[in-house]
Amino acid sequence: MKKMWIMIFMVAALITAGCAGDSTETTTYTDDDLEVTTNIPEGAEDQWCPVGTTWEAVNPQTGESMTMEITGTETVNGIEMCKAMVEIDPAVDGVAKMVYLWAENGESVIWTNYDGSGNVHSRITILDGKMSITAEGGEVIEFGTTE
Repeated sequence: MKKMWIMIFMVAALITAGCAGDSTETTTYTDDDLEVTTNIPEGAEDQWCPVGTTWEAVNPQTGESMTMEITGTETVNGIEMCKAMVEIDPAVDGVAKMVYLWAENGESVIWTNYDGSGNVHSRITILDGKMSITAEGGEVIEFGTTE
């Protein structure tokens, strides 16, 4: 499952950078533990928020899976952000679902983790040059500016 975490962060970084891929077809990659499939709708590869793009990683031996879909945009504090929904089965470290929002310029990010009941597990927010981390127990750590 550790590989899945690494893969989701790699995909998130690529999407944030605007490099979701250059293919409009379904692409599958397989290694010893994972089968990763991406699907980018035609025309979406040139968009900063490629709505409809999906990504799935499955461990064929265990059935563990992680899926992501870019669902659209939301405006947060006046900033248009792209939104991706991630589901993890079974939950890992208490996290079953993630919502990832990012601005086109990469300067604003919101990453919210949810438990299996849909309650917020933890959150990282970078908005207006300020960073806030809400831990699993609800503790909040804030940082002045990220510049």
